[in-house]
Parts: sequence; structure tokens; C-alpha cells
Amino acid sequence: MNQLRWTYIGASVLAVAVGCTEAPLRGEATPQRVAVALVEEGCDPETNFRCLCKGTVGDAAPHLVEVGVDLEVLRERGWPCVPGDFDQDGEQDYAFPGEGYSCNGSVPVQVLFTRGGHMRDVQTLPRKLSCLQRYVSNDASLPPGQGLVDWGEGNATWIYRFDGKGWLATSHLSETH
Repeated sequence: MNQLRWTYIGASVLAVAVGCTEAPLRGEATPQRVAVALVEEGCDPETNFRCLCKGTVGDAAPHLVEVGVDLEVLRERGWPCVPGDFDQDGEQDYAFPGEGYSCNGSVPVQVLFTRGGHMRDVQTLPRKLSCLQRYVSNDASLPPGQGLVDWGEGNATWIYRFDGKGWLATSHLSETH
């Protein structure tokens, strides 16, 4: 009988221990999911400055609020954004310009990197941007992949490429786009 009782107690302790490994530790919050999609499925962020994304940004919310993204507007009607795989990891990432975004004035831009539907990182581009689009290199001298472009006049077009750690910003002569 005593051995049966000890076996039962041992099995109960083991069951509790296994259950604890699956749950977050006390005081740890479960990461909130990122669920963002283009409002108009056909909007092409390589040719359109005004694509809107709608949804929730999970744990990235405080970072986006820093640049003036209105989370309620993002959730209900859509906010300007450029989706793309900027870090080349096969996961969708999103560039969100801050409050007042237009091609008439520059605003800060936060890039939300995701992994498995959750925020992996949020980084601010090194310069403020005005006319933001996704950039896919057709230049054989540049590494393949996606980046961001801020179209300007003269020598004022800036291309942003993520190198795995941060953003490389290069100025180029403007071309017809």
C-alpha cells in the first residue's frame, strides 16, 4: 500500500513538472501575435505609396506608437505600410511610417520583423522618409532581395537594405518610377 501511495505521489509530481514546462513562467507574458494584411489585396507596395495595412501588431505596439502610428486606426481602417521580407528569412515584415506620412514631408519609419507570427524585432530606419515603397533590386551589382526606397528628386533617392544587423542607407540618382 505504501509503495502504491509513493508511486501515485511520484506520478503526480511528474505530471505537475511536465505541465509547468509548457506554460509560461510566472510573471512572463505570452507574446501577442502579429496579424497584419493589406486592406486592398491588389495594392502593390513596389509601385504604390499609399498601400494600407489593417490588423494588430502584438508586442510591437509600443514601438509603433513611438512614431505616431494610431493602433486603433490600424486595427479598424488601415494604416500606411509596406510589407516585405526585408531580412530575407522567409517571414513577412512590415515598414510603418509615422504620423503625418505623405510625400510632402518626412516622418520616422519603424520596421517590424516577425517570426512565427510574433514580433522578432523592431528597428527605426536611419533617416526620416516621405515616399516609401518596397524596393526589389534589378541591379546585378547589388545582393538580391527586398529593401525600402524613398523616391526623391536629383540625388535624393535613398535605398535601404537590411544587412542582418541594421539598415544600410545609400543615396542614388533618381530615376523615373
